[in-house]
Amino acid sequence: MVIDPLEQIECETIARAMAISAMGDWIAWASDDGVIRLIDFSNNQITPLDSFTVDDVVSHLEIAKDGMIVLGTHSSDLHGHERLGGHRWSHSLGGGCDHLAISDDGTIIACIDGGRQLHILNENGILRGQFSSGELMRLCLATDGTSIAVADDEGTIHILDNNGNLSWSRSPDAENGETISAMTFLHDGTLIICREALGLTADNIPQIALESWDSSGNRMFIEEIDARAVCMYTDGVGALAGLFDGQVIKINQDLTHERIWRNAYSISDIQRHGEDVLVASWFHLYRIGVDGEELWRCEHSGLVQNIQVSKNHERIAISGDNQNDYTRENRILIVNPDATPYLLSNDAGIDDDLLPFEDGVEVKTVVAAEDDELYADDGDDVAALLTDEERAMFSEGQRPEIDDDLMAMLDDEIEQIAMIEDDGDDILTDLSDEEFIQSIAPTADAGQDQEVGAGDDGTAIILLDGSNSSPGTHGIQQWAWRDTDSKLIGKTEKIKVKLPLGNHTFTLTITDPMRESSTDTVTVQVAGSARDETFDLLDD
Repeated sequence: MVIDPLEQIECETIARAMAISAMGDWIAWASDDGVIRLIDFSNNQITPLDSFTVDDVVSHLEIAKDGMIVLGTHSSDLHGHERLGGHRWSHSLGGGCDHLAISDDGTIIACIDGGRQLHILNENGILRGQFSSGELMRLCLATDGTSIAVADDEGTIHILDNNGNLSWSRSPDAENGETISAMTFLHDGTLIICREALGLTADNIPQIALESWDSSGNRMFIEEIDARAVCMYTDGVGALAGLFDGQVIKINQDLTHERIWRNAYSISDIQRHGEDVLVASWFHLYRIGVDGEELWRCEHSGLVQNIQVSKNHERIAISGDNQNDYTRENRILIVNPDATPYLLSNDAGIDDDLLPFEDGVEVKTVVAAEDDELYADDGDDVAALLTDEERAMFSEGQRPEIDDDLMAMLDDEIEQIAMIEDDGDDILTDLSDEEFIQSIAPTADAGQDQEVGAGDDGTAIILLDGSNSSPGTHGIQQWAWRDTDSKLIGKTEKIKVKLPLGNHTFTLTITDPMRESSTDTVTVQVAGSARDETFDLLDD
C-alpha cells in the first residue's frame, strides 16, 4: 500500500537542513548556498515566500518559539531570524555549528561548535551557559529543556542543567573506550543510551548495550542488544529505537524490549504518529501500525535522511539525497499521514517492451514440430573446411587419427603449468609500496589539553605548540591559530598567549603547498578566583 505526497518541492540544491512549523503550514530549508528558502502551503498549494541569505553554508535549522528560525552554519556563527527575514541575533561560535538541539517549547537552544564546546542559549540568543570537556560528539536535550546530555568520543557522558552546570558524569566501562550511538531523555528525567565498545570486552561487559540512568547519576539497568541504535525517540514511559540492522524496537523502562518491525536496510530516522510509528529507511517513509503491519509507504527519489513532523501531526516533511552526482534529484516531499493508501500495481511504470513478461501474462514458447529437423546438416558446410584426406575419412564414418607427438607436447605444457609454484606475491603488495603513494596530506596536532593555575593577577601565560604536526608529502606552508571566535591570533607553529580564568579553545589549521589542510583543537583551562574576559598575545 502506498500514498502519494501532498506536495513535491523541487530544490535547486541539496536540502542540508529543514524544519516544519508547529501548525504544518510552512517549512524552511537551506543548503550550501546560504539561502534560506521558505515555502507556504496553508492553502494546499506551494507558495514561495521571500528568502534571505547568510554568509556561510547552513548545516542546521530549527524553529524556536514564536516562529524564530535558528540557523547553524558550517564554519561561522549561530543566527536567529524572523520568518519574514528580519535578523534578530547572532551568537559567536568557534568553527561553526556541528550539533544543534532545541526544547519542545522552543525556549532552550543547545549547540556544539567546531571547537567541541557546548553553548546554551534562550530563544532571544542570550547565552545561558557553556561547557567544555574533551571531544564532544553527541548532544541530547530533554523535551522540557531542563537537562542536557553531551557525549565525547571515548564514551564519557556529562549531564548538565540548562545553565551549563554539571550534574553528574558517566564514565565508559570498556578500557579501550566506547562510542555513544544514540541517547534520549524520558519524561521523568531518565537517560537511555546505546553504547558500543570499541575493542575487546570482558565476559561480563556486552559489546553493544542499552543503559538507563536516573536523574541522580545512578545506572538502573543494562541490556544487551543485537545491533547499535542509530536513532531514538521518547515514547510514553519508554522509547523507540531504530537499529543499524533495520530493526525498530520498543524499549520499556527496565530496558526489556520487543521488535515491532524490521526492514532490510538501516533505519535513518524514527517518529511517532498517534499509535503508529513513522520510519525512514532507504528510499521510503513507512507508517507501521501497532501490530507491526506496514500500513503504507511513500517513496522518495533519494535516501530519506530526515523526518519533520508538525506539532499538530497533520503534515510530515521528508528530505533525502540519492548521492548520485549525475542523476541527483533534490526535492522535499510534504505528506499527509492520514491520506488514503492504495495498492500499487505490480506493473506500475513498467516499460512497454517488458509488458509481455509481466505477472499473469502467458509467455508463448517456440516449439518445433515433430517432423522438423532443427539441427539437420547436409555436411557441405563442414566438408568445405576439411582436407581431401579428412573429407574422405568423414564420408566413410572414420575418425581421423590425432598426432601422438602433438598430444604429448600438450600434456607436457599442461604439466609445466601445473608445476609452477605460487611465489606468494600479492598483487596488493605492490600497491602498498611507497612509490605508489602520490601525496599524503598534512596532519595538524595542536598539542595536549592543558590545565594551569592563574597568577596573582588572575591570568596565566600559555604556550600553544603545534610542532608535533605531521608535514605530509609536501611540507607545511601555512600555520593559523584561531580563538573561540575564529579570530586569527598566530601564524607560526608556536605562540604564547596570556589567558584569563576559564576554559579556552584554540584551533590550529595547517596547509601545504597543494592546498591540502588539516585542523586540530586544544582546550586550556585556567583555574583561579578572579576573571577577566580578555586575553593577550605575547611575542616569543
